[in-house]
Amino acid sequence: MRSLIFTLSAVLLLMSSAGAQVGSTAAPDRGANRPAQAQLQPAPAANVNATVAQLERTIQDTRVDLAKLRVDKWKTDSAIKRQAQDNVESLERNMSDALPALEAQVRSNPASVTALFKLYRNVNAIYDVLGTVTESAGAFGPKEDYQALANDIASLDALRRSLADQVEGMASAKDTEVARLQTALAQARQAAANTPPKKIIIDENEPPKKPVAKKPVKKKPATEKKPATQEKPASPPQ
Repeated sequence: MRSLIFTLSAVLLLMSSAGAQVGSTAAPDRGANRPAQAQLQPAPAANVNATVAQLERTIQDTRVDLAKLRVDKWKTDSAIKRQAQDNVESLERNMSDALPALEAQVRSNPASVTALFKLYRNVNAIYDVLGTVTESAGAFGPKEDYQALANDIASLDALRRSLADQVEGMASAKDTEVARLQTALAQARQAAANTPPKKIIIDENEPPKKPVAKKPVKKKPATEKKPATQEKPASPPQ
């Protein structure tokens, strides 16, 4: 028993130090307990918002189940309880702060591979830490707590796989488009290189053209001003 506790403590410590790193922790196989989200199929960029909406519902359910946990009642030592509680609080901070911002970026630009990959990476980090909390709940907590978290992590696993398929499909489509543009550019350059330059032939024997004589501009003669007539002064009266 002491060996099991020591092993779980080491696993929890490693998961806490890993933080938001992308990893892969095997989820418990619950078969019939897996909800309908597990049947997600790869979708193009137009359906990314539908996946984000499903993710929001799954995260909301997960937050409710995490809030119901009573880690202080688990049958284990205080170190494992404290580590599990730290993981629960870390999940809550991520789900309430970091995750909604990433979802908003994807929703505003569903064709962005970068935004979708950031969301996928964060969902992976949540999946890893939630997997550790789920395993601890199964080992030290009541059965109903473990079952609720097991359903949550199964849904999250299906969503992260769907996001991975979408990232791969969108990246492949963009690679194809870049290759097409590169081919078209190379063909245009080759066509330009094969087109001979235009030649300008100058005939040195051709007589020079006579300049066109300009018609002289006739100036209007200046009009002479008539001198003003002076009036004779009136003779004084006799």
